[in-house]
Amino acid sequence: MVLGCVGVAHAHPVSLTDAVLDVREDSSKFKLSITVEDLVLYYELKANKEFRFEESEIKQAAARHRAFLEQRLQFLDQTGKPLTLNYQGVDVTAVPAEGVLQTELKARWLTYQWTVQSGARPNYLTVAQEFGELQPATMDCMFLQNGFLLEKTKQLVSGQVYSLELDWENPPTKRPDLAALKEAKQRQLRDRLGIGSYSSLYSFLYLSGRELRHEILIPVLTLQEWFGIEREDPDFLSVSEQELVADQVFDLMLKNRVEINGEEVEPSLARVNFFGLDIRDFALNKPPEKISIYQARIGLIAVYKPQESPVESIKMHWSSYNKYAPMLRSTVLVDNQKPFGHFFVEDAPTFEFELPKSKYERLAPVRLAIKDRKVNSSDALRIADSVIERIYTSVNQDDPRARYRQLADLGVDYNPVGLFKTLEKSLKMAEQGGSVMSVHSTKVTDLNYQHTGNQLVMELSWDVVGSVEHWGHIHTRRDSFQGRLTLEPNRGRWAIVSFGPKDQVRHPIETRIRY
Repeated sequence: MVLGCVGVAHAHPVSLTDAVLDVREDSSKFKLSITVEDLVLYYELKANKEFRFEESEIKQAAARHRAFLEQRLQFLDQTGKPLTLNYQGVDVTAVPAEGVLQTELKARWLTYQWTVQSGARPNYLTVAQEFGELQPATMDCMFLQNGFLLEKTKQLVSGQVYSLELDWENPPTKRPDLAALKEAKQRQLRDRLGIGSYSSLYSFLYLSGRELRHEILIPVLTLQEWFGIEREDPDFLSVSEQELVADQVFDLMLKNRVEINGEEVEPSLARVNFFGLDIRDFALNKPPEKISIYQARIGLIAVYKPQESPVESIKMHWSSYNKYAPMLRSTVLVDNQKPFGHFFVEDAPTFEFELPKSKYERLAPVRLAIKDRKVNSSDALRIADSVIERIYTSVNQDDPRARYRQLADLGVDYNPVGLFKTLEKSLKMAEQGGSVMSVHSTKVTDLNYQHTGNQLVMELSWDVVGSVEHWGHIHTRRDSFQGRLTLEPNRGRWAIVSFGPKDQVRHPIETRIRY
């Protein structure tokens, strides 16, 4: 959705305007309606003895006002490049020949029209406006696609930037009712992976026995108002300038105290990205590039970890408030529980949570066909499936002691730490800042085996499905491996003699919203 707002200078408490943007397949039509009162106050027009403002003066002011509007109204494409406005004229038929009475100033409207050269089927449109100079300016904005309403009219205040995402595969084709608008909004929310607004601040607290992660998503324009951003180009932020902004945001995180298990913990910066309008960028770890100041958001992940023991309790204090961020609403995600919200406000700036103590459930040894002199192909597959699953799900254990105990129960006494590091390395999602996947499932897909003495030597292929979650989005990936697994009977169970993945294929990431 796109906006435009108009304002007046001097002693005008509020400017009320209407706008309609109709996005077509080849270009867009934009209409902006202002009251005669705006022209009177901005250009200090004087009424005659009959308390009327003369028609000629109003029309002259309307013509002059075009330049004011075009200087402060800017349409941008997906890359932040300005789009050309072609002026079509202004409708002044609401101004009678005898002039406008002082009592009618708010009732008489003039409508300006432009076409916007938005190109063929634009995916996104953004409007930046700076109409309010010394007073607030509010606009009721209606957004159409091919002449049909996209959603309910929005009221936008001066200084806002609004971005519209357009669906050309399923465009509106009829006048929608309230239910249809609601359904379209829910579909858009799913498509945007839960990020419903381009101009809102989002905070996510991920809490597990391993760590507390605070993930925050802030529009760059909010940061501009918050602490100011120095840059050479007023409309864009270079890569080097982005690094300075990231440092400022991380300094903001450092000022907010976090305690884990009663001990204060400093955050480490796990990931920082600047995102544009395309929400699908969240699934990628794209290299930095020059970005539009009006469309960009910074995503930053700070991680808080205890020294040794698992997380049992956290206490987080948020003190970074100002008029642009008078509160912080966080979505709290605890393991696989249903997410819930928490508000940090100046009168209640603390969030506290206790996790139940983790309990390690020891798995029964793998004993299938352990007494058989030679196992058959069906048993060999089941043995391999069970062992591979236990190897990889060890990464899901929050307590390091539980991880190594699970591997030790498989007979990995030779180098459990080394094996675990190998597993973690293979399960990292580089696209997600190097986070290690939580393993959901494993499956042996191909197996050749032979008996060598009392050892069972397997050449096998297997799949591992796991996920990483950031900013409320679950990124799932399937990895395919090939390698060798050697087992031997030991104390009535199958124990690993050696294990080594040789080849790994990472399949495309699938991204969905968690809630």
